[in-house]
Amino acid sequence: MWNKLQNLSNHPVMRFFLKLLGDPIRLYAVFLITTVMYYYHANMTAIYTVFAVLISFVLMKLYDFIAKHKYLGILIYLVYMFTGLEIVGMLANWGKKSYPISFMIWFLTPQSVVSFSFCYTIAIYLLMLGFLTSVVYYFSKIRYRMSMQFLIMLIPLSFYAKENQHMPAILVIILLASYFLLMIYCRMLQDTEQIRYLPSYQSRMSIICYVLGFSILASVVPKPNITPDREFIDNAMSYSSWSDILMNAISMFTDTTDNSMAVSNNARTIYYVQSPESLRLKTQTYSYYLANDSWNILENYDKPMEELSLPITYRPQDVLQAILNASEQDKQFAKNYDLENFTNLTLPEQELQNLYLYTWYRTQVLPTPTRTYQLGLSSELPKKITQSATNTFYSYNFADEASLDYYSDNYAKYETVSPVLQKLSHENYKNLLQDAIEILKNTNSGQAELLNQVLTEYHNAYAYLEEVKKHDFQSDKIDLLAKEITENCNSDFEKAKAIEQYFLQQDFVYDQSYEKSDSENAEYFLTQSKTGVCYEFATAMVLLCRSAGLPARYAQGYNLSELYHREINQHQTNYVIKVRDAHAFPEVYISGYGWLSFEPTVPSMDIPENTRAENENIMLWGFVILALVILAGIIYIIIPRIQEKNFRKKLIHMTPQQSSSAIFQHMRKQLRLPDSTTVNELAKYSSVFYPKNELFQALNVLLYRHNPVTEKFVMTSQQLAEAYIQWQAYWKQFQKEQAQKQKQEKKRKGR
Repeated sequence: MWNKLQNLSNHPVMRFFLKLLGDPIRLYAVFLITTVMYYYHANMTAIYTVFAVLISFVLMKLYDFIAKHKYLGILIYLVYMFTGLEIVGMLANWGKKSYPISFMIWFLTPQSVVSFSFCYTIAIYLLMLGFLTSVVYYFSKIRYRMSMQFLIMLIPLSFYAKENQHMPAILVIILLASYFLLMIYCRMLQDTEQIRYLPSYQSRMSIICYVLGFSILASVVPKPNITPDREFIDNAMSYSSWSDILMNAISMFTDTTDNSMAVSNNARTIYYVQSPESLRLKTQTYSYYLANDSWNILENYDKPMEELSLPITYRPQDVLQAILNASEQDKQFAKNYDLENFTNLTLPEQELQNLYLYTWYRTQVLPTPTRTYQLGLSSELPKKITQSATNTFYSYNFADEASLDYYSDNYAKYETVSPVLQKLSHENYKNLLQDAIEILKNTNSGQAELLNQVLTEYHNAYAYLEEVKKHDFQSDKIDLLAKEITENCNSDFEKAKAIEQYFLQQDFVYDQSYEKSDSENAEYFLTQSKTGVCYEFATAMVLLCRSAGLPARYAQGYNLSELYHREINQHQTNYVIKVRDAHAFPEVYISGYGWLSFEPTVPSMDIPENTRAENENIMLWGFVILALVILAGIIYIIIPRIQEKNFRKKLIHMTPQQSSSAIFQHMRKQLRLPDSTTVNELAKYSSVFYPKNELFQALNVLLYRHNPVTEKFVMTSQQLAEAYIQWQAYWKQFQKEQAQKQKQEKKRKGR
């Protein structure tokens, strides 16, 4: 078997593959490219790797030629470099014809935000091939610098770090192992007084054992579950001018959004906030949902339409109080709308809250609560602020501080407020407002005017609902589910709260690591997977509310929940917003209150498990490698013994000439002597441990073709086999004695 394998390894094709894959320098460059391409196009990583092996082989040969020819080499390298850049430029131009942003913006933007581009991906591939192979070659063969090789290894890692993505465990192990293999391979091995040069077979085994040992230990040793604070490095890498360019360049992507926009885990700080409470802040709304699981804008609703007019909204308490006043003045009105129990109710005061925002981050959108009353920017230069029909606010080049007033959504949950809201439904809300206006117009014109404003908002909200239904994804299953959830609900507020609570009651799971297939959408989430992130929960609630007859819209922004105290411009901020706080939530129009935000996303129970799962995955690969090493070790121990046993059996059935030839080759191989070694030389090497000479005399006769019949020292095949077994026993005993002497010598020197 081993002879067959040896013959196979000597085959020209096999020698070519060994030459192709046996260079640690080239393998390190290939694995660097593999990790980069997994980030950009995971499905085709294997194909990219195969081509990287072939192309890097050619490139390394080119670099060898360049290194040997000084001036000609420089000229060739310049031609090679400019040709490569020209090809990349051509691919980038082709890609731009079918892609809305430039190559550099696409390259620097997290891949969860942008979609796949074939031309851009191939351009990245060629760039990485040329750059990584050349720098790895230079810092290993021209100027040996392992510190630079380590920094080069950080290049692909930075691609994952900018989104805080986990690199697959097997790639981590392979990349680190190839780095250490390169580090060992490139060391200058030469004989000195302090260093003893090992023969090639021994050095290879040492290197293999070291790399495997490192891979296993690095994988199997339990890792602590640590959540790193990346704020410093994220802020250091995020220059405001570049952020402005980048955000402007990808602003067109706000026309559509999917779940990738709401699961970022970047620790970069973008806002410092002073707020009296934890809030949901929105930056953008998306009005209609498609079957491909993406939200899209409606130009007349989600885009900025007009300059900001103040005040932006009314106080919900004033609306409810006007309705209660009408009930108190007209008993029939109170009876018609089942408000008789609230005629003498005094509502709690809904105070105007103030929110202060500070940011170094240049952006065009302002994060604001759902019921923002008025806002302004603190700056020496006046800013033009525009708003959309869904109250998304745009301020051109906002990069300073802002102060805004708002009414808290928590007011709707007050014990004295929610019972009133539970009596109001969109089915008769229009008539209620009209009747209340008639009652109040002669006694309280201010309240009558306010209710007129609310009536206009009511008409706009339901016109909005009719408009989005023209574009929305239609699902009988979602319609049926919405009917079941709200079956026993009478008011808008009850229906919205029932839908919000449904996700918690039905064991839905928040899981950032869950990977959806292309066919999964809101219907699949509600009926089958029940697993997702805030995007899925917000989407599902918006669609359920619409099916229940309530105007609802998908809002995207931030969750203000992380406490952080810092004094900025005489303001004592108490919250911080980081990129990882990106959040999605629904806004629903509630009769008696207006637009109100809800939180259907269930609490995350698995965030610590993400790190643990990744560690377990790495450990799993470590155990797999360990098992393979143990298996290889067992094979290494058992196979030679089986071979030796079979060899001894075969000797008896051979002719004396065949036996002598086989024994001679076997003995020479065990002593690791070259093929040119003669029988006499073998006898000389063996004389140290083997006192007898008959075997070598017989080998001389049989191998050098003396007449075996007349020669004195002729042995039969049986006798040759017995003599060989005896020689081998002496050899093993000698090895043990030498090992024992070395141990004793070390102990003596240690004393």
